[in-house]
This record gives sequence, structure tokens and C-alpha cells, in this order.
Amino acid sequence: MNFSFFNPFSDRFLQVEPEHSMMRANDAALNSFGKSEDSADWKRLVRGYGTGYADPIDPYDSNQILFETVFANKRQRINFYRNMALYPFCRKCLTMMADEACCENADGEIATFDIDKAYQSKFTETELMTLRDEFNYIINCVIGKDQMWYYYYKWLIDAEIFLEICLNTKGDRVAGIKCLPPYCTMCVYDDGILNGFIEDTKLINPEDGETKTFTTNQIAYVNYGFWGNNRNDVRGHLEPAIRPLNQLRAIEDALTVYRITRAPEKRIFKIYTGKMPVNRVPEYMQELRSKYRKQLTIDPVTGMINCNNNVQAFVEDFWLSVDGDGQGSSIESFKGSTEFNGQLDDVKMFREQVADALMIPSSRWMNAEGGGAPYSQGVEGLTLEEASFQKLNKRLRKKFADVIYQIFMVHLQVRGYASKYLDKNIYKIDLIPATDFERMRDLAMIEKRGGIVGSYSQFLPTLANSKPGAEDAGPLFSRQFFLTDLLGLTNEQRIRNDRLIEEEKAALIAAADAVKEEGGDDSDDGGDDLGF
Repeated sequence: MNFSFFNPFSDRFLQVEPEHSMMRANDAALNSFGKSEDSADWKRLVRGYGTGYADPIDPYDSNQILFETVFANKRQRINFYRNMALYPFCRKCLTMMADEACCENADGEIATFDIDKAYQSKFTETELMTLRDEFNYIINCVIGKDQMWYYYYKWLIDAEIFLEICLNTKGDRVAGIKCLPPYCTMCVYDDGILNGFIEDTKLINPEDGETKTFTTNQIAYVNYGFWGNNRNDVRGHLEPAIRPLNQLRAIEDALTVYRITRAPEKRIFKIYTGKMPVNRVPEYMQELRSKYRKQLTIDPVTGMINCNNNVQAFVEDFWLSVDGDGQGSSIESFKGSTEFNGQLDDVKMFREQVADALMIPSSRWMNAEGGGAPYSQGVEGLTLEEASFQKLNKRLRKKFADVIYQIFMVHLQVRGYASKYLDKNIYKIDLIPATDFERMRDLAMIEKRGGIVGSYSQFLPTLANSKPGAEDAGPLFSRQFFLTDLLGLTNEQRIRNDRLIEEEKAALIAAADAVKEEGGDDSDDGGDDLGF
């Protein structure tokens, strides 16, 4: 498209070859079939949004106290999820989960790639490096390392993510992805087997919409994993928090209204009426109100504010007479309410319920003054809530990583890789978490096992304590019993450990024999030679 009628310099920039990422984005847009959620209708942008603009549907009733929200369709549910994500506390919790599950390491990597241990022997180092290069291309160029966090955050909110896989013009590699709106895209199942996808673009643009179909390998799709009435009725991570969040909003609104209505300071006028007749008192009070009240009116012609009664107003000074006995009219101030009178405990209770629904540990969002335990990354001080939170994040990471698997498999297919490489079960792909809970747990277990080895090694069979009549006490534990029952090694680990020990001993003996042949000194001089 030539924009020269807008910009006289556009022709010169169109002659410059675009950057590679822009070329891939252009190829992806050219070869895409679906319509994204941010597709612009230029007529509406020019004339303003009018007919056909879809506002989020309000699921509350007229009294605004409908805690159990009922949704009429998928779009209403997703719109409500997104409305919940805008609430500050929910946004804080979701951001906390996304930060925990998707974090760059010191090398700038956002995801890990490896071959499963059971299949590592079938791949050479060259094959592994080639596959790793293809994976890095998918992460950095196709998905975008900087976009991974936003896709994960969006998936937590919407409970589904549909990424259209777009090839380049030659069709020999994946050029990019397009995020399709989940509220108008559905899966087609046949006896529980996914057969394709359907997108109804009329929900995006009612005037120029159509129904589009996709094959299973054309869309990278993953859902949260919980369903309602059918597989297209996906319930997301925010579903359990709907009721407590509605209650929290209602109690906050009620307290805010109470605070505002009770906040202004009022004056109490005690008017001295003396021995005035009873029927005269109301008339006298009305006269005083009219005398000391300034009535402001707006001129309908000029729009100016006029004061018809030029009398003393309440905000001005007052002069009230008092008789010799001290009796007379008086004015007292009645201060407005400045406290919630302990009702903030209700807010804290509902906030805690929302955090429990989102499975956020109290140490993550509640400060120490509020009763929360201090947060600790160590395994020893790890609470049950934090352990459950780490396990939840692991499950969600593994589930979301399936979209990376799908895009990677399609890329290998169009690149012409053999069927040997097209089984996603042989790969280990995962997002890099902020807290490597499993690694910390393994290190803590290794430390404990090391302490056990140091304490119990003297009770294992040795040459010194196994001879008849030896001065040392006999062995108390067999080596195999010590490894399997006390250290907790499996039989496979024990056998592998024995084999590695024999190999290392043979290597040390061979090195010592080589030194003897060369005339060196192989005696143990207490040095730091560890056999490496």
C-alpha cells in the first residue's frame, strides 16, 4: 500500500528492505486465514463505534447483589473473566502466578528444551544441536520471547488460547502465529477426539462476518482443563473466585458509600424559642431557615449562577443573642464518620477468600502485620500453601507448554524432518519458573543423604571390620540395605551407581599404571588429585 498521499517520504522507505522479523510478520499476516480479536473496522474508527459494538455484558441484576453469576454464553463468561482480571487484587494474583511460571533466567532464556532420558541414546549430539536451533527459532522468532509471558497471562484469564500457525510464502517454515479470540472460536470433537476448529467472525464484525474452519494442525490450542456441560464449556482459573469477588466488590461499595455519606461535617442549630406558642414554633423555624440560607439559581438565558436572596449564608459568621440567664440559640458541630468501625475485617475476610479461590499463599499477598507468615524460598521453611502453589504452577506450566509442542511439531513437519523427530513425547519442553522448587527440594534431599552417609558409613562392611577377630565393631548395615532402605535409592539407581563406581575405579587404576610405566611416583601424598 502506498501512503505517499499522506507522507511524501513513504516511497523512499518502501524501497528499503524490511527487517527479518517484519518480513516474517508480513508472511504470517499474508498466509493467515483466521481473524484476530484486534481486527480493525476502519469505517467504525472513522465514524465512531456505534451499531454492532459489543460492550461487556453485565451479569448483575438491578440491585447489584447477584453473587452467583449465571452466564448465557461463552462470550459472556470470557468477558466477565476479563472484567475480574481488571480488579486490582485479582490482577495482582494473576501477575504473581504468571511471574512465577514464566521468568527469564540469567542467560535470557524463557523456555527449556531437551530430549527425554529414555530417548537420549537414539540422538547424536549433532541432531540434538540442530533440534535445539529449530526450537530457539520457534521461541525467539515465531512466538516471541517477550510475548510468552503475555500469552500465559491471557491463557490464565480466558482459560483457552487459540494460536493460528502461519507459514511463510514458500511454505517451508513457520513464520508467525495469530491469536484468535476464544469467545468466537470453538473446537469440533467426535467422541472426545479433536477433529478441527470453527471461528465465527460475526461476533467480531457483525456486518462482514463469516464462519471459518481450521484443521487440527493449523491451530495450536490448549485449555485450562476443566469443563462444564461440554468440552467447549471451559471453566478457567478465575471460576472459583466469581462469588467471593462479587461479595468483596459489594462490601467495598457499601463501605465506600457509607463513608462518603457520613463524611461531611454538619451543623446543629438549637433555636431558643422561649415561651413562644407551640403553633408559632414551626413558622418561626421556617423563617430562620429562609433567612440564613442562600438559594443559588441558574439563569436559563445566560447560564450564570445568581443568588436571589442576598442574606447571610451558613458559611459566614453568625451573631446570636443570649439573655442575662445565658439562654439563647446555639450552633454545634456534628463531625462526620471517619472510621469503618471494624468493618475492614469483612473486607479482609473476602480478600482471603478470593486468594484461596486463586490458590495464592497468604505469605505472598498478606504482610506480616496482617497475620501473614514471612515468605521463604527454602525447603525447610516451606509451608503447605507454598508447596501446593509451586505444584499448581508446575502443572499449569506443563499444560501451557503444549502450545509450544504443537507449533514446534508443525515447524519440523514443514521443514521436512523424518518421522523419527515428529513425536512430541520424546521431547522435554517447559517454561522456566522463577522458583525452581524441585531443584531446591532435590538439593535439600542430597544434603540430607550426605549427612546420613557421613553418619552411617562407619557401620558398613569394610575389610577392617569384616575379618575374624577384628578390633573394630562388626558391620551393622549391609551396603545394599543402606543404599535402598536408608538412602532411598531405587534398584535402577543402585545398579547404575555400582556400574559407575566400577568404571571410575578402573579409570583410576589405569591412570596409576600409566604413571608407573613412565617412572612417576604414584604414592598417595595427600594431594588434591580427585581422579578427574
